[in-house]
Amino acid sequence: MPVKRPPALIPLESLTGADFAAHRQFSRIVDDKGRYLPFDEFRHCVSRRHNLDLAWTMTRIARHAAMQWIDYYDEAGQQAGFIITPAMAEVCEHVDKQATRLALKELTQRLKGAGAELNQLELDEPITSSQLEGANTTTLVARQMLETGREPRTADEQMIAGNARLMAEIPHWIGEPLTPALIRRFHATGMAGIDDDKYLPGEFRTTDDIVIADYDGNVVHQPPAAGQLPERLEALCDWVNDSTVYTHPLIKACILHFMIAHEHPFRDGNGRTSRALFYWFMLKAGYDTFKYISISSLLHAAPVKYALSYQYTETDGMDLTYFLEYQTRIVARALDVLLQHVDNLTLRAAALDRRLFQSGALTRLSPRQVTLLNVMLSTEGKAYTAADVSEALGISDNTARNDLRAIVREGFADEIAVNAQKTVYLSRRNLV
Repeated sequence: MPVKRPPALIPLESLTGADFAAHRQFSRIVDDKGRYLPFDEFRHCVSRRHNLDLAWTMTRIARHAAMQWIDYYDEAGQQAGFIITPAMAEVCEHVDKQATRLALKELTQRLKGAGAELNQLELDEPITSSQLEGANTTTLVARQMLETGREPRTADEQMIAGNARLMAEIPHWIGEPLTPALIRRFHATGMAGIDDDKYLPGEFRTTDDIVIADYDGNVVHQPPAAGQLPERLEALCDWVNDSTVYTHPLIKACILHFMIAHEHPFRDGNGRTSRALFYWFMLKAGYDTFKYISISSLLHAAPVKYALSYQYTETDGMDLTYFLEYQTRIVARALDVLLQHVDNLTLRAAALDRRLFQSGALTRLSPRQVTLLNVMLSTEGKAYTAADVSEALGISDNTARNDLRAIVREGFADEIAVNAQKTVYLSRRNLV
């Protein structure tokens, strides 16, 4: 069902002093609960004794006065802007404290190593970002495919493999400014090999037969005309690259995410491209912890709310605050998921240390073997080979095999012969 569009604002000159006095409580940016409500929700919070259109007019005027305008316009010429609400400011502070390069260094130090226990999290975003766009592959199958390097067998697996390829390339591009050519490179890297006739990897659309529909089939957005794309994308890139007016990197990254999806420059794959560019900007700005944060995991859990955050902005004069409030809440939750994961790993490592000490295994296992055991326990269900460990730790195959067998002898893992030529090692469950 489409959202309820806001009514036209009532001209101020038509209002009386009594009108203003009766509705002055609505002359504010957020409601008394701190919510920046779209009209679709606002209308349910206005009592019958008040004039709804006038209440909305008062609220919209207050918001307009506080708006930070940016050099970006929709196809109807409405200028985009946003307000930093208290909720958004709190998330920006949270990210500044917990997601920087220094913060990531502290997290990995808590894990007593190079953060190998976090590596599995790097696959969460490419998998769930593809699932959000319809990839019908289970997370377990997708993870096994990416971890083993198995070739994709279906178009859905191709989507996930392409997105993983794209996410892996992002660190190589953070030194570049945003350009239409870079946007095309993102799309070509992530979409190639899925269905090239459908995606046209790296090629901007040249037709206007694309519409965005909601889950009931209602058209909710018609992207700008293809003929306007070159000029619009140049303006978009100019705004992203401009540093003369400060905008917090998280806010700017979220706006970039919105812009690419709104422009819809490709026939397909725009969602994955927009989210990848969000990560590109955050890593470019020095927020290295975002390598292990998955926003799509949470967006995938509530896709309707994600879609509504676009609609609220696009139907209310390009007020980006709706999209930004939703996205920053997602970021805060995703960051907290990571921090809780690290807390759990730290507690498990402490419990493991106690068990190793009590059993005497701590004197028999080397520090490297204890680190390997921690990694194996943090990736429960994953089968390791000597070659995997050799590559990850930079040691010979024989040394890796000896380390794995030492862990098996202590009762923390099992050695399983897959066939005459391959042996794998699995950590035992519920050890700590």
